[in-house]
Formats: sequence, structure tokens, C-alpha cells
Amino acid sequence: MLSSVIFTGLASGMLLAAVGLALWDGFRQVPGLSHAVRAICWLAGALLLIGTLLAWQGDHSLSAPALHLILMAALAAPPGTHCRRHSPWSNVVLILPSLILAGAGLLWTSEPIGTGTGNLPVALVELAAILCGGLGARALGEALNEIVTSTPHVEWPSAATYALLTLLVGGTALVNLWQRGSAWGGTADEDRLAGAWLAWSAAWLGPRQPPRLRAALTAIAASLLIVLAVGC
Repeated sequence: MLSSVIFTGLASGMLLAAVGLALWDGFRQVPGLSHAVRAICWLAGALLLIGTLLAWQGDHSLSAPALHLILMAALAAPPGTHCRRHSPWSNVVLILPSLILAGAGLLWTSEPIGTGTGNLPVALVELAAILCGGLGARALGEALNEIVTSTPHVEWPSAATYALLTLLVGGTALVNLWQRGSAWGGTADEDRLAGAWLAWSAAWLGPRQPPRLRAALTAIAASLLIVLAVGC
């Protein structure tokens, strides 16, 4: 069995256990259990990162979309904002995006990743998109938490994702302008990138919408961003 698959499977099991413990803590209010959930999520994120590094360095039998999903799950797993919430479902919803990404990466079947070095600008854009997707998954958890429980979401994941996404869109436009003489190449990935940026702009820069509407726009933009990162 592949070592990267073992690490990903262990992390997925730990995230599933964290969901169960978070739900139990939400209903029972067990002292100290929230700290255990935080520790489990951090450890799961570390295992996912180790699995990603093992696959990236030597195990080329793992598909590229699976690799992207696992790396995004690793970025989304550390809780950071988990605390006592107004609803028993709050911390559960925050963990779900990472659990879903890790599970999808574990079960994904596709062509294996290539062994070539590739084009450096393309690799940098791919890495930036994956980083955006990982941060977007954290923002997705916060947005879903606000939609489901009406708990105000933490702003920094959305702000960091939007800033990095803006840099990615601007950098892509500059590279296209330098290489092709046009700011936009019209490819499917660039269209999805522009769509995610426009949706996030509507949520982040528009007039103050009702909180749940803004959270819904953020969730849509984050989902588009994750799909984009998987297909890079």
C-alpha cells in the first residue's frame, strides 16, 4: 500500500473522529474535549501534509487531482478558530470541508501525476491555485457555519483567500500580457478563475448584504475555487 495513501487514510479517520467528538462536545459540553478536537485536527493536518510531500517527492502513482485535494485538506484541517459556539453543529461544520477533501483525495481514481519538471510559471500558478483552494476551504467552513447556525464567521480566511486570489488573477493577466499581448487567454481554467474572483468580489467588496447572503456568496466562490484548484 502506498505510504501517502496510509497517511491520508489515517488523517481522514482522525478528522471523522474529530467530527464525532465535536458533536458530542456540542451536546454534552464535556470539559476539555474541545482542546482534544483541536489537537486531533492539527495532527490530521500534519499527516495530510506528510502524505502530500511523500507523493510529490517520489510516489507518482497518485493522481494529480487527488494530490491537490489532499494538500487543500491539509491547509484546511488546522482549526485555528474552533471554540465554544452557539450551536452544537458549529465546530462540526468547520471540520467538514477538510474531511470531504481528504476523503475525496483518498478515493479519487484518475491518471497518475507526471514525472516531468513542467513549465515553471505553470507550476507556480498551480501551487498558488491550490493554496487559494486550501484557504478557500477554511473560508467555506466558516461560511457554512454562519448559514447553518447563524454564528458570525471569522473574517481572516476570507480576507486571506481574496487577497491571494487577487494576486493570482493579476499575475495570470500580466503573464498573458507579456507572452500573448492580451491580458486574458480565454482558457477554461482562466474563466473559472475569473468566475471565482468575481463571486468573491461580490461577497467581499459589495454593499453590506444580509449576513447569510454574504456567507452564501462566499461558499459559492470557495466551491468554485476548490474545483479550479482540483483541475489545475
